Amino acid sequence: MYRLRKALPGYLFLLPSCALFAVFMFTPIFRGLQLSFQQWTVSGYEWVGFSNYETVFSDAFFWKSLGITGIFTVITVAAGLMLSLAAAFAIDPFKEKTQNVFKAAFYLPSVAPIVIVSIIWLWLYHPSFGLLNYLLDLAGLKPVLWLGDPQVALFSIILMTVAVSQGPNILILVTSLGGIPKDYQEAARMDGASLWQEIVHIKLPMLKPTMTYLVVVNTVGSFQVFAPVYMLTSGGPNRATTTIGFLIYENAFKKFDFGIASAQAIVLLAIVMIVAIFQFRTMAGDLEY
Repeated sequence: MYRLRKALPGYLFLLPSCALFAVFMFTPIFRGLQLSFQQWTVSGYEWVGFSNYETVFSDAFFWKSLGITGIFTVITVAAGLMLSLAAAFAIDPFKEKTQNVFKAAFYLPSVAPIVIVSIIWLWLYHPSFGLLNYLLDLAGLKPVLWLGDPQVALFSIILMTVAVSQGPNILILVTSLGGIPKDYQEAARMDGASLWQEIVHIKLPMLKPTMTYLVVVNTVGSFQVFAPVYMLTSGGPNRATTTIGFLIYENAFKKFDFGIASAQAIVLLAIVMIVAIFQFRTMAGDLEY
């Protein structure tokens, strides 16, 4: 009883955050789970059991969208983290004030509204007067239908996502590099270690907890991609860029089939949880926090 009274102020401080988390996270998830077992009609709704899930799993287009989402996730996470890591290593040797300038420059695109960023990239990708085709023309190459060719459109969205969303990753990695004890690096230099050996044998192992966090968070975010797809291609051309997030949006707010959309959202939630747990177990098995 004494321990409870002693810990009570701490629990009271946590209560508002826990209440908000429950209202805005668990309530929508529970409501979505409930909707996934219902069929909505004009007169109301009826309980249909697992019928919506049977429809989802038998839909070839659902699996195609899942594959597109998987390709998007793998490439954006891998390419994004490699670029972020390279940028962090390049920034790390500078003094704090110079680092802050680079941090601000890299972080700025991340805070810009995705609508504004997408409009800029729509201009860059424009087939007639876009900057990218202009550069290709200067190089003597044929223009590319960046958003109109089914073979290219998804990679155009990936390129934009990787280019504009690495600010938070770079910020976290530079901060983590600054936290590595200088003694290790100075000892390695005294033993004649090259910069590459210093990175491979000291910095990368020390960054493993940070990299684990970034891989999991970036993977979860990439699985839910929606805004770039909506703004650049609306799922086209020929549905070559329809990700799971955009498919759920179409079913819920264009076809008003909330049961199917909720079932797809629950399946996506389960997939994301499984992938995140797998990543955490494989990457963080020997870490101590």
